[in-house]
Amino acid sequence: MPQDIVWEWLDRPGLEHLSFEVGAAAVQARGLVMVQLGPDPLRIAYEVDLAGDWVFRRARLTVDRDGASKPLEIERAMDGRWTVDGWGRPDLAACLDIDIQATPFTNTLPIRRLSFEPDQSRIIQVAYIRMPELTVEPAMQDYRRLDPAEPPRRFRYRNVASGFTADLTVDEAGLVLDYPGIWRRRSVRG
Repeated sequence: MPQDIVWEWLDRPGLEHLSFEVGAAAVQARGLVMVQLGPDPLRIAYEVDLAGDWVFRRARLTVDRDGASKPLEIERAMDGRWTVDGWGRPDLAACLDIDIQATPFTNTLPIRRLSFEPDQSRIIQVAYIRMPELTVEPAMQDYRRLDPAEPPRRFRYRNVASGFTADLTVDEAGLVLDYPGIWRRRSVRG
């Protein structure tokens, strides 16, 4: 059964609507973000396809800005090879997840894919998709489980290069409820 979530941006005008469905063999997510990033409002549409164990397979994104539309397609093959718009990207070989700058949804991927003990930290490499440029670069991130609850409800996210940290509150499915100062979930259906 599909689930729908709405997140509100807290640090700028913006909303996101996410519709996703979890199956035994696949997870499919479709999001629409409308946000003021920089001087221009953006419309960002994305589709993310994952295996049933939350391992990233493929994403398609489109950014609409100033009357122009820019697409991006990123894929990770079963053998670990990455392509961006059909071009090989060996610099992403160590990545297992993606992180789309404009959505808290992609924080769910490592939270769901990895197993954490209380207070355990995991450093991972992700393919980071920067907005509105739609550039893709490898980035190191650290996730730490902050509570003993089952399933866990709090994680600390840290960007290893910049040192930025945020203590995320998530629901029982690992989806963000509160990303302090940036996003807060406003509604859920399903």
